[in-house]
Amino acid sequence: MLDLKAVHRAGSAAEAVRLLAETAGQGLYVAGGTILVPAGSSRLDFLVDLTAAGLSGIRVERSGGSAGTLVIGATTTVGDLLRSPEAARPAGGLLREAASSLANHTVRNLATVGGNLFAWHFPTDLPPAFLVLDASITVVGPRGERVVPLERFYTARAEVFAVVDLIADVRVPVETPGLRGAFEKHGRKRLDVALVNCAAAVRLEGGRIAEARLALGGVDRAPARRRDVEAILAGKP
Repeated sequence: MLDLKAVHRAGSAAEAVRLLAETAGQGLYVAGGTILVPAGSSRLDFLVDLTAAGLSGIRVERSGGSAGTLVIGATTTVGDLLRSPEAARPAGGLLREAASSLANHTVRNLATVGGNLFAWHFPTDLPPAFLVLDASITVVGPRGERVVPLERFYTARAEVFAVVDLIADVRVPVETPGLRGAFEKHGRKRLDVALVNCAAAVRLEGGRIAEARLALGGVDRAPARRRDVEAILAGKP
């Protein structure tokens, strides 16, 4: 059971990192808190509350004539993601499809996008969709912020993410012309954490697969792109 000594409320991402780094004991960032009990332990001493850190919201950043980049704050709830018209654009609504499969209405209104990406030990439903969309994350640490490909976060976490680092947002291209995706999930019941989930997207040219993208969750230690399968599918009718 949890036996917390303190809860710190951060006013910014930088302050949250400082609080986690400078507070004695074992701490954890928290926003929605839906994984707090299963992820926490009796050795957890304090929490850093991110709900006032300014990390919520969905916006499109544009440069030049491009369609832009969809930027989703880490403490944005899955429910807000599901209701966002902007988030419905990449790959024909792939993010919305994945978000709608996650738990129930109550949990979706608490669970956050950043928490879903961070909790790799649970087969949550958003990571495969974000992987297929070639997402990156903005990571804030003691030495500032940097952008890291989400795939690297899962394949080389120790190299790109330190203990006190914080996911501030996730970024995906608003549109890749012709790319259409879908999401599938298998669990004991519909509301369960997935036993296995899958996001896929293809881009067709002349009746053939010009590009295929596939990501799986629940079949390895972390969600992963299956580039071997993508290579097999490329060029097929």
